[in-house]
Amino acid sequence: MASVNVQELVLLGKIVFVLIIVLVLLSWIAVALRLWVRFKITKSPGWDDAAMVVTLVLFNVYCAIIFVITFRSADGELFHKKDLRVSLMYVQLAEIFYILTTTTLKISLGLFFLRVLTKRWQTAIFHAILGISAIYGLFYVSITILQCGNPARLADSFMQADRCLPKALLLTSGYVYGILNIVADWTFVLIPIAILIDSDIDRRAKISVSIVMGLGAIGSVASIFRLFYLEGLLIGGGALSAASVKVTIWATAEPGTGIIAASVAIWRPLFRKMAVDVRDKVGVYQSRKASRVGPMLDPGTQSQMSRLLSHP
Repeated sequence: MASVNVQELVLLGKIVFVLIIVLVLLSWIAVALRLWVRFKITKSPGWDDAAMVVTLVLFNVYCAIIFVITFRSADGELFHKKDLRVSLMYVQLAEIFYILTTTTLKISLGLFFLRVLTKRWQTAIFHAILGISAIYGLFYVSITILQCGNPARLADSFMQADRCLPKALLLTSGYVYGILNIVADWTFVLIPIAILIDSDIDRRAKISVSIVMGLGAIGSVASIFRLFYLEGLLIGGGALSAASVKVTIWATAEPGTGIIAASVAIWRPLFRKMAVDVRDKVGVYQSRKASRVGPMLDPGTQSQMSRLLSHP
């Protein structure tokens, strides 16, 4: 493992640690408020909410695995030859749960937009994206698990790369999956925004909704950067590299930001309710203040104020 820059890996591990803490915390808050809106305010829960909860659970499992890898690297266990087998197992488990998380996230997003789209060509596009994402996600996770034959001996096979599928096939499959994610993300953003522009709602609402939908593109940015370091997933011959950690950073940011953005998009009824509640409380406060001021005035002053207010 002399070729591995241990200091760089430890620094990147710290970045991963902070990133996971922030994204897990924000994703739980975002999904909790999403469910509050759907169950308590609009009273319209759907399958997209169920898929988002599944996505959140898978994302947390993924983050837990990355945590284990990070702590092992901090203790130096990740770099010991005798511990490399266990480390490789954790790396592959993380990749499997990344695929499951991003696939269910796309399904949740697709189901959400299918609830509001009305034109046949729009629903056809989203059904196609849902089908392709689900089928290719299943294919990709299958070859990730079975790439070296018996999954129980995956780490042992990694140490002898000739027992596994060709690296070119694995890398190509990863690139195709990443490109599909990017296309799906931008489709989920651009088509609804185009529909929104042609709608009759006021301009301020259009701008606010467009900004929220635009947050969904953040996940695609992470997908693009992940593609640059995708070769870091091709671990073989007992070698771990900084690219392996960098691809983990972007693989964590992609579903994490996607979960948050997709949930924030559901918050508008909550903001409206908060605005109404604030206006009501301000109105009650002003009414009480006026009722307290009235009795403090003597009858003559009240009579003068009445004449002033009634004067044309």
